[in-house]
Amino acid sequence: MAEKPDKKQQLTENSTTIPRYPVEELAANAEDLFAVRPEVLVGALYGNGQAELTIDEVKRLIDQFLKRKVN
Repeated sequence: MAEKPDKKQQLTENSTTIPRYPVEELAANAEDLFAVRPEVLVGALYGNGQAELTIDEVKRLIDQFLKRKVN
């Protein structure tokens, strides 16, 4: 009987097909990629700690950042 690949292995295999970009490169192209200034991208990624992210991850983080309530 063939073994099922575990979820960690599947995630590793899937993550190699989606390109990841350094935060510096994403910030340099923030206006073209996300229609926000680089400062907004930096705020959205504050505390994230990842050195490389996918475009979709950054879009989700920017969207969450812009929808946060201000105290």
